[in-house]
Amino acid sequence: MRDAIETQAARWALRHPLSPDERVALDAWLAEHPRHAGALLRAQAALSSIDRAIAPEPVGVVEEPAAPAWRSRRWVLAGAGSIAAAAAVTAVIGLRATSADHVATGPGEIRRMPLADGSIAAIDAESELRIALAKDARRIDLARGQVWFQVAKDRQRPFIVDAGIAKVQAVGTAFSVTRMGDDVRIAVTEGRVAIWASNASGAVSILEAGEFAAFRSDGTAPVTGSAPSAIERSLAWREGEIALEGETLDEAVAAFNRYNRQQLVVRDPALGRERLVGLFQLNNPAGFARTLEATLDAEVTVTAKEISLSRNKNATK
Repeated sequence: MRDAIETQAARWALRHPLSPDERVALDAWLAEHPRHAGALLRAQAALSSIDRAIAPEPVGVVEEPAAPAWRSRRWVLAGAGSIAAAAAVTAVIGLRATSADHVATGPGEIRRMPLADGSIAAIDAESELRIALAKDARRIDLARGQVWFQVAKDRQRPFIVDAGIAKVQAVGTAFSVTRMGDDVRIAVTEGRVAIWASNASGAVSILEAGEFAAFRSDGTAPVTGSAPSAIERSLAWREGEIALEGETLDEAVAAFNRYNRQQLVVRDPALGRERLVGLFQLNNPAGFARTLEATLDAEVTVTAKEISLSRNKNATK
């Protein structure tokens, strides 16, 4: 019975958006058995159909009482063991996406939200954007941070992301835009996009899946290239993970510290230059430190606010 429930929950989780009749049918299914609501939540989390992160550190699992109306049924999911939830997250089933909205995430917050047009936006920590979905165009203004978009096809309404010095236009594709300081990076994971510098006159380039472009504020032509594996690793945060393949410990620590209150600190410069390979949970810096303790023979000192990493002075040379 349990397998059948999980299978049916996965089928419901894959349906988006739902028609009014499907919403009624889902309400009826949820009411059939007390396990159905929890199964649907697990399926939503596994598929990363998550609305918003509500806390930088997971603290447990809370299930709110189900309300009778479809649009008000909500669950709150959090848990250190959930890969899909690097932070505590609220999954809103049947989210009523607005046609225009301002979204901002804080340290450790990761949001995944369906848009009213059927697209999905995955918003990284410390990001800010404005979403405006009009009848003739879909426009995203990215002020800072990183967002990955899965764009629903609609040739009558172009999907345009404005990141200051650079713009992107897509139809039925998936791509990320990162705006950090004065620099902008665009990476395509599916399909193709058109990109151009905001101050350019008709200079448009096409990026295919697996390709990237890096714009700089000095007005020089963007640096482009193909790096499908590196792009996928850089987007591991969508699943609550950090993927390392040759990055230094200093780079890994900087990534972890964006998502956790308990900060990693490297005390030894030589240790910080060590290169790492592995897949780690964003919300588990202590587990990452234990791995370093075993693989690099690092000395780890833990306090409530800090995890200090240094060379083990007692190690055999």
